[in-house]
Amino acid sequence: MSSQREELMQFIIDNPHLEACFLEMMEIAKDKTLSLNNGDDAEEAVIQSIEKTGQMVLQEWANQKEKQARQMTNLENCRQHEKKI
Repeated sequence: MSSQREELMQFIIDNPHLEACFLEMMEIAKDKTLSLNNGDDAEEAVIQSIEKTGQMVLQEWANQKEKQARQMTNLENCRQHEKKI
């Protein structure tokens, strides 16, 4: 398995809410329930799923940025002050 594929699989494992979105898109593609009667229905289902996934990805991005900012602030606050000569 390629490293990108392994990274993707680990990302999905670490983010179960995104896994649910990907599974939803897979179900849309398979349409086992035959609920998508035409191209417009299929398009709408895919768009909704992609929008939901995008919102989750952006939320995850924002959470990571917030965590990084807190870590940087903690590092700056922990810096040792040296006596000026």
